[in-house]
Amino acid sequence: MEQYKEIFADPAKLEAKLKEDWAKIDTTGEGVTYKQLMEVYQKMSKAMGFPENKQPTQEDNEKIKKLIDPEGTGKVKFEGFFNLVKAGAEQLKAAGKA
Repeated sequence: MEQYKEIFADPAKLEAKLKEDWAKIDTTGEGVTYKQLMEVYQKMSKAMGFPENKQPTQEDNEKIKKLIDPEGTGKVKFEGFFNLVKAGAEQLKAAGKA
């Protein structure tokens, strides 16, 4: 996780890295489903050394869906992915883990 602290500390670096990662996730440019995004997000979190999260509750899922797909289209675009990662990083900072 140490290697990612520099990226999370610099919003421009974070956005550039996430755009690079997003291009690998959303290969069609049409967005991805919530399920696809959460699978990728969990893999990324594990690879970065973040602690494993408990399974989200239905309430957690609804909050996450509103964050990543505010229009309710069923497809997540880069902005939603960025919001999800940014919110996760902010939670870690608040907990003193990042």
